Amino acid sequence: MKKKSIIFLGLTLLIIFSLSLVILAKEQVFDFRQTNWGMSKEQVKAAEKNKIAIENEEVIAMDRVQVDKKECIYVYFFLEDKLYRVGYSFMEEHTNKNFYIDDYEGLKEILTKKYGEPKIDKVIWKNDLFKSDKQDWGTAVSMGHLEYFSSWETPTTYINLGLNGDNYKISLTLGYESRELGEWANKILEERAKEDF
Repeated sequence: MKKKSIIFLGLTLLIIFSLSLVILAKEQVFDFRQTNWGMSKEQVKAAEKNKIAIENEEVIAMDRVQVDKKECIYVYFFLEDKLYRVGYSFMEEHTNKNFYIDDYEGLKEILTKKYGEPKIDKVIWKNDLFKSDKQDWGTAVSMGHLEYFSSWETPTTYINLGLNGDNYKISLTLGYESRELGEWANKILEERAKEDF
């Protein structure tokens, strides 16, 4: 009887140990970097390893970092102390403006590998002046004649990648927004805009 009890106890401990390993091995899922939507500013600051460049009630902007070997900054956006949006702004400067399109395509490829084919994938010509010569497409972007846009969705997040320009300056951005809190935040921001008029 004693032997059976010891075997039963041993098997029970083995099962508990195995289950705890499975639970510990399960990867923590985050919405963006080491954060989740709805976190407070203090929780985000505790999770963030990079240096904060700017902070106010609704924003934490991080110092420059490298993403896919491209220099960028990223910003956490809060409303009522809840994280609802994050955006990357890429700072790389190229003398050959077509390299911005290469940067966009490289990031799009990475995002497609991670999230699958984009829900939306657009190349928008607002002015056809440079359309016939691919060597001038970067210039077309810088003048606001051409825009690139792709978007993905996860169960919790909208992801948008955009390349556009104006006045010979080009902007490459990558944004993440909570599906649930994004709608809530937009309503609050719309109400604020009405109050300002």
